[in-house]
Amino acid sequence: MVYLRSGLPVRSRSFYSARFARVYPLFLLTLLADLPYVLITHVGLHPMRGSFFARLTFTLTTYLLMLQAWTGYIRGIDQPNWSLSVETFFYLVFPLLGVFLWKMRGNYVWMSAAIVWITGQLVILFAPQGINMRYNPIPHAFTFALGILLAKWQCLQQERQRHPRKNSGVIAMVLLLSFSIFAATVYWEPSIPLLNLNAGLLSPVFCAILWACSGNQSFPARLLSAKWLVVLGEASFGLYLIHIPVSHLFELLHWQHSRALYPVYLATCIGLSVLSFYFFEAPSRKWILSRFHTRPKETLEAASSAQ
Repeated sequence: MVYLRSGLPVRSRSFYSARFARVYPLFLLTLLADLPYVLITHVGLHPMRGSFFARLTFTLTTYLLMLQAWTGYIRGIDQPNWSLSVETFFYLVFPLLGVFLWKMRGNYVWMSAAIVWITGQLVILFAPQGINMRYNPIPHAFTFALGILLAKWQCLQQERQRHPRKNSGVIAMVLLLSFSIFAATVYWEPSIPLLNLNAGLLSPVFCAILWACSGNQSFPARLLSAKWLVVLGEASFGLYLIHIPVSHLFELLHWQHSRALYPVYLATCIGLSVLSFYFFEAPSRKWILSRFHTRPKETLEAASSAQ
């Protein structure tokens, strides 16, 4: 929204610099942190021959270039980071895709959203055999496009009303319906194609939840604006990447099956995530951007204010 709201072309250099500075430092750190576990566990399964080092070199190269989701071999280092490879693809196409979708107005926003969602689900159903569509960036790009259209619709609402205030009854109905659909999906999940679930089948429901929880005047927005939740929200990116290396450390120490130690694991992951945000992610981001001589439109001021 911050890059498209002006209606001007996206400054690609500034955008790419900001995204690299926000995502890559912690990605690289957690990649290196989880590498010893991968080496320890794989050396026991595979002899250390030339083929082993060739596979390791190939795997590391694809990860460092953010291509791991394209190879289909994601059972590697810090597994959740496959989605960062998908996000990298989103960022590459955003200056073109975002500007194109932002031109939509009125009912064309809804029509485009319906077409994007249906097309994404059809791509999954008719994908060629042999392609790992669960992690491939192409199907997920349709969900990314829906997010852009949701942002556009929010901006159109703001343009129509100087101080937009969402009806609390409508918000309650939207949230109730959304969570009911989600609960029904969980109940009937065995009958629903898993690939579609993984690639945006419920994205309209999540869009509805995002709409209901956004806007300064709504009760969910005020609730989610609590200072401690803002800090956890900023640290959630770190939690996403840090929890697997910590889990692997517990596994090496043979602590993974102890229920009594789960609170220790949880506290360690959350604590490291918050510390990472304040003392690694934010400083490294500022340092990288200073080298690029870039001032991005996106900021990290929310959590700093909440501290």
